[in-house]
Amino acid sequence: MKRTFRAIAIALAVFVHCVAVQADESTGQLIRREAPKGITAAFFACIDKASSDRIAIAACHSDEQAKQDARLNKTYKALLARLGAREKESLVGAQRTWLELQTRSSVFEEALYGDEPISGMQVKLNGIFRLCERANVLEKYLSIAKDQ
Repeated sequence: MKRTFRAIAIALAVFVHCVAVQADESTGQLIRREAPKGITAAFFACIDKASSDRIAIAACHSDEQAKQDARLNKTYKALLARLGAREKESLVGAQRTWLELQTRSSVFEEALYGDEPISGMQVKLNGIFRLCERANVLEKYLSIAKDQ
């Protein structure tokens, strides 16, 4: 009984500490902890400025999505220019598969998260993170292709 009470007390103390730490962090800082390398600092600043204004948050998401999409497309084109015919064909196929996965992941997340506005924002953020992660991968491939 004493062990159970002690475990509950420790768990409660850890929970209260985590809530207190998160209360000191801005939304941008919380998102930054989960974000892949490559998400712009302007995005985090925009999210903090938007506070709880859903329209402003949606604008932040749209701006960052456009930046990540442009980054991905620029890198993709640069990589294609460095590859031979066989590698180009393979990359195009991989990119088409990735696009299909992106679409299917979004559809699944929309069903999983539901119809609440906050859920839609999470689905959008997940999509932005996937764009960024794919751009990161393509940049890595480009650096390898440049070394050859």
